[in-house]
Amino acid sequence: MIIEKKSCNPEATFSLAASLASHCRPNTNILLDGDLAAGKTVFAKGLGSGLGVRGNIKSPTYTLMCSYEGDSMPFFHFDAYNLKGIDDFYDLGFDEFLSKDGVVLIEWASVLAGDFPDDYIHIAIKKENGDNDRTLIFTAKGEEMENILKEWQNNEDISL
Repeated sequence: MIIEKKSCNPEATFSLAASLASHCRPNTNILLDGDLAAGKTVFAKGLGSGLGVRGNIKSPTYTLMCSYEGDSMPFFHFDAYNLKGIDDFYDLGFDEFLSKDGVVLIEWASVLAGDFPDDYIHIAIKKENGDNDRTLIFTAKGEEMENILKEWQNNEDISL
């Protein structure tokens, strides 16, 4: 399943992520890719907000992972930019967070190549012609993740 959404500014990207968060379930894994300044961290902040995280959500570029407590479940925010591949992810023990009943978001997920375990939502953020225009492409892998995107799309379409 593939869903494409347009965003004309960072606030719209934030809102899309917050609305998706309301459909996430424990152990939802989200892989996020996009160029520098495409809006990955804005998306992460929106997702965290939608999960009820209070406080500042920052890019974990140098810490590699930040953990937040949300109202409904924890939010684990990773940055794979400085990893060399999926082996680094496993060597650092990050795979343990994939089953901690929270939502995992991994920025720069392409670094992990195609070796990520099944059942995830991949989001690619592409810059368009305008300074703030973005296209977000959501792809589900696995039945559970497809169900999340279907529910989200049905509710998003109603609220537009």
